[in-house]
Amino acid sequence: MAAPRTPDPNRRNPESTKAILEAALALARDQGWAKVSIEGIAARAGVGKRTIYRWWPSKGAVVLDAYAARLQDRPYMNAAAAEEGDLRGDLVRILGETWDMVSDSLPLLASLIGEAQHDPDLAERLWERLIGPSSEPVQDRIRRAQAAGEITADADPFRAAELLYGQVYLRLLVTPKPLDAAFLEDCIDLALHGLLKRP
Repeated sequence: MAAPRTPDPNRRNPESTKAILEAALALARDQGWAKVSIEGIAARAGVGKRTIYRWWPSKGAVVLDAYAARLQDRPYMNAAAAEEGDLRGDLVRILGETWDMVSDSLPLLASLIGEAQHDPDLAERLWERLIGPSSEPVQDRIRRAQAAGEITADADPFRAAELLYGQVYLRLLVTPKPLDAAFLEDCIDLALHGLLKRP
């Protein structure tokens, strides 16, 4: 028996796709994650459930695509826009722009991350569409700083991004304290200067 063919995303109806993504994001914001369903998305978008299931395996996948589409053209998703001035200032700007943009939807982001813990397909999509790309400007800026001799050459840019964003995601998901501009700057200072006493 032949394996089922995976639908080609390029063959989606643009108008239906736009309506589905807008409906998914609006429902997630207006009603909260627990009340979002494929049925509700379909009703709000004016399409059939089968149309949604043809392209997305779950409500999480639809909402993620809608969320990622909203962010994909933002400056902080573009690694080439990562350098303007000094290293600390650039990192402050990158993290600040990131969280300014998502500050109105942090509960939704937290819900997507939570859902991904028991949905491997969504976890993979979340990394590919959102988490991975959003860390690229930090990694790129670290590489530029290494080339300029500002920081140690043996630092792993990916781990440096994890060091910064790991603090932010912990605050978002677990720690009952504000995720504000002062906290973001402190994350950067801690990463740049570390914990060891300096002479």
